[in-house]
Amino acid sequence: MFRKLGYGLAAIGALAMIFHLLEIRFPTLKWFFGWKESFGWVVCSLLVLGGVALAVLGPKDFQFSPQTQRQIERFRSIKRGYVSLWLLGGLVVLAMLDNLIVGNRALMVRYDGHLYFPAVVDSIPATTFGGEGDGEPVYRDLKEQFAAEKGSGNWVLMPLVPWDPTLDSDDEQRANLVQREDGLSYLEGESSPYSGLASIFYDDDHTVKRQEWRFRRGKKDGPMEGWDRQGNKVEAAMWKDGKEVRSEVVDAAKLADLEKEALTPLTVVLYPPVPPSFKDGHFLGTNTSGVDILAQLFGGWQILLQANVIYLLITYAVGIAMGCSMGYFGGRFDLVVQRLIEVLSNLPFLYVVIIIASVIERPTMPILVGVLCIFSWIGMTYYLRTATYKEKSRDYVAAARLMGAGTGRIIFKHVLPNTISIVVTLLPFSVTAVIGSLTALDYLGFGLPVEYPSWGRLLSEGSENLSSPWIVSGAFFGTVLILVLVTFVGEAIREAFDPKKFTTYK
Repeated sequence: MFRKLGYGLAAIGALAMIFHLLEIRFPTLKWFFGWKESFGWVVCSLLVLGGVALAVLGPKDFQFSPQTQRQIERFRSIKRGYVSLWLLGGLVVLAMLDNLIVGNRALMVRYDGHLYFPAVVDSIPATTFGGEGDGEPVYRDLKEQFAAEKGSGNWVLMPLVPWDPTLDSDDEQRANLVQREDGLSYLEGESSPYSGLASIFYDDDHTVKRQEWRFRRGKKDGPMEGWDRQGNKVEAAMWKDGKEVRSEVVDAAKLADLEKEALTPLTVVLYPPVPPSFKDGHFLGTNTSGVDILAQLFGGWQILLQANVIYLLITYAVGIAMGCSMGYFGGRFDLVVQRLIEVLSNLPFLYVVIIIASVIERPTMPILVGVLCIFSWIGMTYYLRTATYKEKSRDYVAAARLMGAGTGRIIFKHVLPNTISIVVTLLPFSVTAVIGSLTALDYLGFGLPVEYPSWGRLLSEGSENLSSPWIVSGAFFGTVLILVLVTFVGEAIREAFDPKKFTTYK
């Protein structure tokens, strides 16, 4: 088991470095170099070295003890926690697929008989597909362009959600206004008659209006105005309950010429935030900046997963090391560390984090998580210190000393494995803690910069725009779902590892 894990870690680190050198943006492996290139090289090198060491030095035939096997079976018998663990695993796999399911770069482009894969390379200039400029094309527009070219054989395959989590806004959307059998006008896909403005544009330039109408409960009701291509007014009218009550022609000759122009149907321009729309790929709608909410939720979930990895590694490494050392050595070392813990415990955690986050001009995710870790190792230390005090007085520790075992062997081979149940039990609740802390900081405005997708920022924006309930509801239900699943897993682990629930004293 340990050797396979070591080989896997070494392969991940090596592949991440190779793909980075080849400028291949492979999903998940590109995360290592997402914040800073030097950070990526250091982490990947550590993965390779640690994986090789684990594969070489790890035990050959590792098996769980009978007690651990019983605990695993108990966990499986708790269906709520077991199913929640599988659901969480599925969400983690989705996040690791990255821009293969959420992103604004095409998965595959066929142009002039050649296949291109923009999602897994650094960049492909627009000139490759017949465009202009050295920048990348907008693949959503390229898809529409190829679809309009009948018989060309060119096509674009986009991800399921064709929007990037950040800095990819949809400034406006358009929907046709259609008249149904009851004589009322409706937006496509809507069941209620439309009220608001609708316009007719010139067919060859959708930015120039030809006419603008006002609708009330599906009927034309209010002023109508018409313009030429230069924006000069050529006609006007007044409508009441679907009937024209007054009309005015400003320039009859120009109006006659405009009647020959090709025009679009009645169109409604929707500015963000816009409600959910399957037609435009906004399955949960957009926020006030026009960013797709589902893409933001997906990107925020990825950020939280990366934050949890960094947080758990640092917090548990420091907490376990300090707790075991305090419990095993005791004496002055224990007293000094306890005084340090008391000082840190009396500091207001949230206020200190807010102050540090506000001092740093543009905090990256590793920096912000590192600040959280300054305080978070304390709770783990208390549990490990108490458990180590108890375990070091057991007979098997005294027997190991008599047989000449060193301090390191006693701690890592005997004491730590018998306290591992505490670590496993606290793991899910540490996950909920970092999710709640990062979300709260982003909600208060002391979190990550705007180029990072954030659940907390989405909650804050939604609470300020309750007239667009899809903003806050998407972020709220996403946060609740993850926290509930992690909590169910944590409760199941706690019950499975609790000896009082499965032991009979005689």
